[in-house]
Amino acid sequence: MANQSGGWLRKLGDLLVPPSQTTAAPAPAVTNTRILNELVACFEDSISQESVGASMLFNAHFLIILHPDVYEDRLNAFPVIVNEAVSAFNQFIDAHKANYGRVSPVASSWFFKFGAGREFNGEAVEPADVRVVGALTGILSGNQALASGAAPMHVTQRVQQTNRYEKIDVDQRAFLHIDFREPGAFVVKFSFEAPAKPIGQINSTVNQQPSLPRSLEDGLAQIRYYVSDKNQDATYLMRDREIVIARKEADNQQFSNYLLLESVYVSNPHARIRYNEITQGFELASFSRNETRINERVVPRSEPANPQWHELPDKAQILLNSMVTLQFNRNL
Repeated sequence: MANQSGGWLRKLGDLLVPPSQTTAAPAPAVTNTRILNELVACFEDSISQESVGASMLFNAHFLIILHPDVYEDRLNAFPVIVNEAVSAFNQFIDAHKANYGRVSPVASSWFFKFGAGREFNGEAVEPADVRVVGALTGILSGNQALASGAAPMHVTQRVQQTNRYEKIDVDQRAFLHIDFREPGAFVVKFSFEAPAKPIGQINSTVNQQPSLPRSLEDGLAQIRYYVSDKNQDATYLMRDREIVIARKEADNQQFSNYLLLESVYVSNPHARIRYNEITQGFELASFSRNETRINERVVPRSEPANPQWHELPDKAQILLNSMVTLQFNRNL
């Protein structure tokens, strides 16, 4: 009798609350493919929303917000995801541009910025979440606008109620909770009047994508440095096509292409050095508010997401904040 009673109660409970509603389906894992698919969906939906008349418009700037644990887990794959996204964007444009008179992007380059956070725009960011925010251009270029209480940003974002990417307004202060680090920023120049540039020209500060050849056994260049406040000197072998000069901190230890300097006079990041395949020369970009010099010439500061490159000649002396001296010697 007890079993019959229990069965009757269970059936009544199932009638009031169907079993399908008692246990939520597990959210899909955040894979590289899922991040790529969200980027492509945000891009494709923007074409129908932004294009006007004979002009084909689309989102070119993207913020990708992930749970901190997922961000760390996927960090090394970001360059490849960006590479695949740009390739997919270009293929979609080529397939649909015949429907328009011209391709008319507002931006001058693709821009991707990955960030880690547990909350965005009043909603929790769970480990299974991928939040992609797209805009025509000018998305979160710096933090000055956030502090001044700028107008809301007009962006494309997946709306929970419709599960579609739609145009919405987002308060810029919502981004204050997101940790946007330099290794997660990528810029890819484009031109739709001429053949597209090779995807391998993505600028990044993490490990270079597979399309770029690795450096020579003995390194592309040798950098001898002296830290005056610590009275330390050593030699760094530049084995990557692009390296970051930064202060030695725990967050930077995992990056193989970082030249870490143990000095409070070095910013984080301070500068980047890259080998330019086109000019067959080396270049430097400075991000520090403190002075950076090449052969006594002051290097203007630029933003990490939009580096301004300056020629770095062979046997050049680089001076960081008047306290750290680097001697650059190329091996190519």
